Amino acid sequence: MENSKIEILERALERQKAARKAAEKILEEKSRELYMVSEELKVSNEKLEESLSQKTSELEGVFLNIIDAYIVMDIMGNVLSMNDAAVEMLGYDASKESFNLTAIVKEEYLEYTEKAFKDLYEKGFYKNYQAIIKTKNNEEKLVQVNSSIIYNKEGKPIAAQGILRDITQENIYKELIEQQKKQLDIIVDHSPIGISLSRKDDIGLLMANNSLTKMFGFSQEEFKKIKLQDLTFDDDKEISEIKRSELYNDEIESYSLNKRYIKKSGEIVWAKTSVTGVKDTNNKVKFHVTTIEDITKEKRALEKLKDSENRLSTLIVHLQSGILLEDNHKNIQVVNKKFNSLFGQCENDNSFQGSKVSYFHEKVKHLFKYPEQFLDINSLVMQKNDEVYKQELELLDGRVIERNGIPIVQDGVYKGYLWSYYDITIGKRYEESLEAQKEKYSSIIANMNLGLLEVDNNDVILLANQSFCDISGYSLNELVGKKAADLILTDDSKVVFDSKMNRRERGISDSYEVKATSKSGETRNWLISGAPNYNVNGKLIGSIGIHLDITEQKNLEKQKEELLNSLEKQNEQLNEYAHIVSHDLKSPLRSISALLSWTKEDFAEKIGEDSLINLNMMEDKVEKMDKLIGDILNYSSIEDQGMNNNDVNVNEVVERIIDTIFIPNHIKVVIKNKLPIIKADSTRLQQLFQNLISNAINYIDKEKGLVEVDFEDAKDFYIFSIKDNGVGIPKEYHEKIFKIFNTLGDYEKSTGIGLSIVKKVVELYKGEIWLESKVGVGTTFFFSIKK
Repeated sequence: MENSKIEILERALERQKAARKAAEKILEEKSRELYMVSEELKVSNEKLEESLSQKTSELEGVFLNIIDAYIVMDIMGNVLSMNDAAVEMLGYDASKESFNLTAIVKEEYLEYTEKAFKDLYEKGFYKNYQAIIKTKNNEEKLVQVNSSIIYNKEGKPIAAQGILRDITQENIYKELIEQQKKQLDIIVDHSPIGISLSRKDDIGLLMANNSLTKMFGFSQEEFKKIKLQDLTFDDDKEISEIKRSELYNDEIESYSLNKRYIKKSGEIVWAKTSVTGVKDTNNKVKFHVTTIEDITKEKRALEKLKDSENRLSTLIVHLQSGILLEDNHKNIQVVNKKFNSLFGQCENDNSFQGSKVSYFHEKVKHLFKYPEQFLDINSLVMQKNDEVYKQELELLDGRVIERNGIPIVQDGVYKGYLWSYYDITIGKRYEESLEAQKEKYSSIIANMNLGLLEVDNNDVILLANQSFCDISGYSLNELVGKKAADLILTDDSKVVFDSKMNRRERGISDSYEVKATSKSGETRNWLISGAPNYNVNGKLIGSIGIHLDITEQKNLEKQKEELLNSLEKQNEQLNEYAHIVSHDLKSPLRSISALLSWTKEDFAEKIGEDSLINLNMMEDKVEKMDKLIGDILNYSSIEDQGMNNNDVNVNEVVERIIDTIFIPNHIKVVIKNKLPIIKADSTRLQQLFQNLISNAINYIDKEKGLVEVDFEDAKDFYIFSIKDNGVGIPKEYHEKIFKIFNTLGDYEKSTGIGLSIVKKVVELYKGEIWLESKVGVGTTFFFSIKK
């Protein structure tokens, strides 16, 4: 816009200059004619006077009607006559008052003015005289004067005439134009953006600034023979040519493209290219200005941003927290797998996406313990768009969901809302348990003999609580200012204490036992838990110790050790007794059984049928007692983790598991062949199958999942198998997964213990467990149980 104004002003000034030059030319021609007429008077006075009168009249008409100020002055600079324009410019009127031109010239221009008058008299004319004058109303003006001498009949100078132009504003415009031109040159030369000027058919650039030469590696001389189109990457040339043609055909005034160029080094640079046409007086595009901004870094950053967005999208989908993103119109834009899982949807279900948030609220409200309250809370949030932090929602199934909401605001404009949902049921239960434990242990500590002692770096006591006073026997006044070790510890314990103080200086906390002497002289056993004490600046200022009198515990430990030794001996004696009793009981039972058998054989013909029945009953009772004794013996031999083995219908166990555990709708669990009845501990067996079936379900990634339970009756073992069509397990994990705390993948509920338990149970039954798997196809777990 500024450049357009400058161009208009320049054209106006040019027209004014042309008009003034024409007027000056007319003045000079008329003056010359006047001079010639004066010469002719010497020959013919009457003719000359008539001609002179005519020419003078013509000149007066020219001078009176000229647009610029016109003045006639005598040789001394006194103004003789002036036109209206001169009166308006100077404020003086020669017809009313006398004044001298040199008197109104500013002082610093007087010497220059004197020289100009001298040149005027010598040459007969003076052009482009410029000086600052003061008008009658004391206003300063910069004027330009073109003047000539008026001669008498003898050819002597009698006066001078001149045209004055007020060039004050013109000079301001010139200075402004020059200043702006310089500023523009500086801006162009120092612009961080490459700038060039060129014509459509030129072989090179008319102008290239410093940034452009640095950007491409070519000098300004080289650019005179190189067009930007020559440096354009081949794939971008076509669109560039189309746009340039549209520009020169007046179809568009400018265009902008993101395109690639090839630098002198061969390196490719991305640039934002903006081209604007510069039109001539015929309104045709004559030149075009090109600005080139290197956006290579931005382009790479954009590519990285896209990669980041893709990674973020993948991360959101697989986050272990439920994510819901809504736009500024309350439409759901994104939900991830975990979100669907939390609210009973299939992981890849997109039914909520695109719908209103209120629809989701209505759809799932039945899952919440207080559905109406759930709707009210959401309605309030939707109205205010406030941030929501750790809002807990209770579900009917006992779960607790925590959600956080953050309004998305860009440049002060609301853009949407981001929700995150977490299942904090376990954490909540743990928190409640922890709080109960905290209360319990706080009560315990409050009622225990825990003495608190604070000392400085030199072991000087600064503070002690009442419990410490009680266990030490000293009052607070007796303790403060004293060295704790010297006052309380035995000599042996002082050595231990000194080593612990060295650890405190290194910032190490620990616990240790010492022997302390109370004020009464009694030696007590203390357990001290010490930690370094720092000030707000992190500087070590001493230590704090918690003291527990464990004298009674020490005595109890000693009694316990004696008791354990006694119990160990008694346990050995009981085991020996059990074997002896078993042997001693079984021996007469065998004798009784033998006697009953002999009695039946020897007296079969003599005893009656009733007696025979009684003998048979006696034999059954003896056998039953024998089995009972055997079971008692076996029971006494079982360890703490021993199992209660009975006939267990494995088919019923698996069916019960299928009915009990959660199985998604797209997964089927089938028993391929009827499973056997085996001797086992029902609880252990259920634990074994439930772990394997649950694992199979959890790691199925197909749209239709299938889990098959089968078995094979081998010679000495039952070999069971659980087959799935899940993700599969790489070969290198076939051994690791059975080790405790080792898991495959990122399934949230896996503790890494399940397969360790399975292996331990199998080993209890003297079996083995192994697997066959193909990644992406599925896995089959095999395990054997000894018959």
